[in-house]
Amino acid sequence: MRCMFLILAFVVLGAQAQESADFDSAFAELSQYYFAAARVGDIEVLSEFSEAGFPLDLKNPKGYTALMIATYNGNEAAVDYLHGRGANACVEDRHGNTALMAAIFRGEFAIARTLLKRECDITQVNKAGYTAEDFAQVFGRKQLKQLLEQRRAAPEV
Repeated sequence: MRCMFLILAFVVLGAQAQESADFDSAFAELSQYYFAAARVGDIEVLSEFSEAGFPLDLKNPKGYTALMIATYNGNEAAVDYLHGRGANACVEDRHGNTALMAAIFRGEFAIARTLLKRECDITQVNKAGYTAEDFAQVFGRKQLKQLLEQRRAAPEV
């Protein structure tokens, strides 16, 4: 119920004065609920945010999107929901890592397969100079490395 109130506040405040300190405060509070919903895989709350027009690719102070957070926490349903609503899987955090890199780091094969359905550049390099395939190699994710090699060889698949 509190979430619905905050989402309503987002919509009303956004329509009234997006530059005001009140809006910034309400938006910051809403963002915490949004990221928490991604962290725990609460699809109902994510849906409320999405339907209210909340920006799916909003980044938290660490540069993580809700999709990245859901991925890192292994919440496949939340990843599927956000992915299906059009969350950008190609967005980078402040270190240049993507949600795919998070999936590889955490060994989330099913989530990685979902994220590979987006047309992101799998040869993209993070700020440390690593690609998703490098992550798979470094973290011993043989199945994911094979999947990435297949994708690189046949990008239309």
